[in-house]
Amino acid sequence: MGALFTQTVATAAWPEFLAWLREGPGFLVGASLKTSVDYQAVAYPDPTFLLMGNEQSGLPQAYEDACDALVKLPMRGKADSLNVAIATAVLAYEVINQRKHGFDSDATAS
Repeated sequence: MGALFTQTVATAAWPEFLAWLREGPGFLVGASLKTSVDYQAVAYPDPTFLLMGNEQSGLPQAYEDACDALVKLPMRGKADSLNVAIATAVLAYEVINQRKHGFDSDATAS
C-alpha cells in the first residue's frame, strides 16, 4: 500500500480524462468479457492506461467504446472471473513485462 505514496496521482472526470488522453500518445486498454482478444496478444505501447470495471458489471459501454483495445483474461476451471484487484495486477504485470522485454509497437492489436 505504501507504493501509492511514491507515485504521482491525478484525478479527473471521465470527459476531462478522455480529452486529455486523446491529445497525447496514450493507449487506453479496457478489460472486458465482451471480447475474445487475449490480454497477452496485445502490444502495450508507452504510455498505456488500463481501464477496469467492477466485478459484477464490468465497464460501462461508453467506456468500452472509448478504448483503443479491449482484452480478456482467460479463465480456467469453473471460476468465471477474477477479483478486480487481481485482474488489474495480472494485466499491469503484462504491460511491465513487455517494457522489460521490448515489443514492436506496430503490432498493437485493436
